[in-house]
Amino acid sequence: MSITETTNEPLGLWEAAEKELQQYQFAADLRLQPRWEIPKKMALQVALAVRFSQNEAAQHPTTVDAFLRDAADVIAAGASGIHVDYGFLVDEQGRRLDQVLAPVEAFGAVINPLRERFGRSWVSNVNVLSGKTFDECMSPARAGLCEVAPCASGHPIDFVVPAIDALQQAGVKPEIVIHSPGEIELAKRRLIDSGLLKKPYYFIVLYGMPFNSGRTLLSGTWAPNTQDMAQQLFLMVNQLKGLDEDAQITVCAAGRATFYMTTLATMLGLHIRVGTEDTIWRNPLSDELVGGNLEMFTRARTIAELLGREVATADEYRAAIGL
Repeated sequence: MSITETTNEPLGLWEAAEKELQQYQFAADLRLQPRWEIPKKMALQVALAVRFSQNEAAQHPTTVDAFLRDAADVIAAGASGIHVDYGFLVDEQGRRLDQVLAPVEAFGAVINPLRERFGRSWVSNVNVLSGKTFDECMSPARAGLCEVAPCASGHPIDFVVPAIDALQQAGVKPEIVIHSPGEIELAKRRLIDSGLLKKPYYFIVLYGMPFNSGRTLLSGTWAPNTQDMAQQLFLMVNQLKGLDEDAQITVCAAGRATFYMTTLATMLGLHIRVGTEDTIWRNPLSDELVGGNLEMFTRARTIAELLGREVATADEYRAAIGL
């Protein structure tokens, strides 16, 4: 009989103490520990474009053809979704697509070929922030080119409120971008308390990147080491879960922290976004560059597997965020 078991007959204190000492065990049966409540499945999406120096990261996709090749590679490998931002793409003549094409045309050049080849096996996530007018910004959503669209709660209120409303009316899930704890309060006040944002709430935490201005459309956070990175993520996740325990949260592997963020977010039971749009670094210890988007996806999937989790299918991702 182990120390965790008792007889039906009660014993006196000293008799029970003597019996316990005779049967002493340093550790209890490990099966006493319950399983942790961490979701088995996690959405793993890839942001393919390159936001940073194209000279330093020449292996990252900048043209539509290169973007399509990377997208096909990661979708075939099992990515839950793809984030498309044509503001970072150029044509074969080196011209920025957002300056020569309308949003529907530019996004369609990427999304339509991928849909023809891969069908609904991936979720289309589109940046709707680049149009010259509000209707241009919303045009990809209204044209059915995306299922999810990011929009920061810290963007100007005259844009973000009607944008969230327009996305939901188009059947697109708003992905509320959080760059710092201050934007969580803005999301609560502007989008949740007003009744505008529909459940399940879906947030994406993008932090730890440097900024060149102290006053921007979004406020950044500084993550110079592992402890600061972890403390800030714990704070923001706790505050977001405080808004709604069932909120779905994705964390970006951004800046130097890259796979440190990915590992911690995976342990916390969250979804993950990786890709060359948000970082060029392989780790925060050196200046070693990532080998590309497929490498980033494969590494994040391996981390998930080592920690007992699995990459969600596109339909599992859709179900989690309420599509």
